[in-house]
Amino acid sequence: MNLLQLVNQARVECGVSGPALSTAQNLSGESLRMAAWVKQAWIDIQTSKEDWLFMRNSFTFNTTAQVWEYSATDAGLTDFGNWKRDSFRCSTVGFDHKDEQLMNYMEWTTYRNLYQYANMRQTYARPVVVSIMPNKDLAFGAIPNLAYVIDGEYYTQPVDLVADTDVPLIPARYHMMIVYRAMMYYAGYESAPEVLSRGDFEFRRQYSRMEIDQLPTIVSGPPLA
Repeated sequence: MNLLQLVNQARVECGVSGPALSTAQNLSGESLRMAAWVKQAWIDIQTSKEDWLFMRNSFTFNTTAQVWEYSATDAGLTDFGNWKRDSFRCSTVGFDHKDEQLMNYMEWTTYRNLYQYANMRQTYARPVVVSIMPNKDLAFGAIPNLAYVIDGEYYTQPVDLVADTDVPLIPARYHMMIVYRAMMYYAGYESAPEVLSRGDFEFRRQYSRMEIDQLPTIVSGPPLA
């Protein structure tokens, strides 16, 4: 369902009287509130987890010699939300990934005390670890001695539903979850406990199914010995 269909479906589920809306733009009164609740419901779902699969994307960019800090903008990202810490790889520019290696993630304080300390501030070599600074910039160690290709993955920031034809990124079978969440907003505004109860029950039921489908699978690691 697109935005307009979601708003009309929410009106039906909440028992709102009147004909279906022909657009979700330039509304007023109850229709405006209903559209706002649908939009907020979609934002709520996206921000409820930091590692939804439907918000996962990839990137690649080249480092610059003797530069250790890189922002999402430096990586060419305009929809950046957060980095996937275990996804980074490094290869030499011009080698067509033939010498590509996985990079280990290092917590920022540990990185700062190791790579941004004493003579390590001016030690240049192939980076083998990556850290995430408090401002979410990337920090590489050692500091790149030349241009390297960095490949990795990130999670996008929440996407608003704006145009009538905008469609949520989640699989279509979970679109009703947005409607059920919007019903809960409606019920709180209208003091409608029966609408709240149904919306809450159906939302939780679909949400648990989407967690199974759209969160990374937990697997056991290799044996310790």
